[in-house]
Amino acid sequence: MNRILLADPNPILRSALALLLETRLDAQIVGQVSSMESLLCEAAATQPDLIIIGLALPGEPAQERIAALRQKAPRANLLISSARPESARLSESSAAFLCQVDPPETILRTIRASISSYLQEGECHV
Repeated sequence: MNRILLADPNPILRSALALLLETRLDAQIVGQVSSMESLLCEAAATQPDLIIIGLALPGEPAQERIAALRQKAPRANLLISSARPESARLSESSAAFLCQVDPPETILRTIRASISSYLQEGECHV
């Protein structure tokens, strides 16, 4: 089972994504946070396999967030999400980009691919 941490300021989006992942991917949601400070604390405490980070999360710019998360949870795969497809270019140093307005099947494919590629690297601790 994959342990996933969700970080986005929108509680409805986090809840919907959690429900989708728990029911369709047999994932364990280890936390849901709405701020960068909470994200760093929760990532260090839970050491998730995957962290889905909304670009709308208040706090540091995307590149600084990624660097800070890599220090707190070095084994976690990072997946940047946004409702704006053009934001994909901001996620260059993360494993993948998730467009929040995509249909559920596309979102699931993106997350499965992210998990699969990370498992193949042998760094994931599931």
